[in-house]
Amino acid sequence: MDAWGVLWNSLKKGVKFEDTTCDAHKGNAELTIDPFDELSVRKIKYKADGSIYSDDADINKDVMETLNLNCQAVSLPQTRKSVLMAEKNRIAKKCNEKSQDTYIRELKRTYEKLVQERNLIPYCGIIISWLEEKLKIS
Repeated sequence: MDAWGVLWNSLKKGVKFEDTTCDAHKGNAELTIDPFDELSVRKIKYKADGSIYSDDADINKDVMETLNLNCQAVSLPQTRKSVLMAEKNRIAKKCNEKSQDTYIRELKRTYEKLVQERNLIPYCGIIISWLEEKLKIS
């Protein structure tokens, strides 16, 4: 499922409230997290299963409760994990049997494409987080 699938599920009539995400789940609630503020977004972390959380209690409440971003009904954690695995496989295939330097250059190129050029794709947060970990960027 892609970002459109999440949106579709959130807008579709008859979907149970606990199965909605993002604005459909949020309603009129105020958010602590500002998706346009890099420092705020950097407080979001990713687990190996694709679920997200934050050590900041208010942001964690936004992620877990207000926005329901680990909703199993729309497979958000599984989708994040699948997107990450696809990107890892793409990079591995591109760098197959090449040097470690080539691999690192590809990681940096991908990171720059996503972050510096703001060429964001659905679920890119988990990819960015993985790249930062591999490149030791904090």
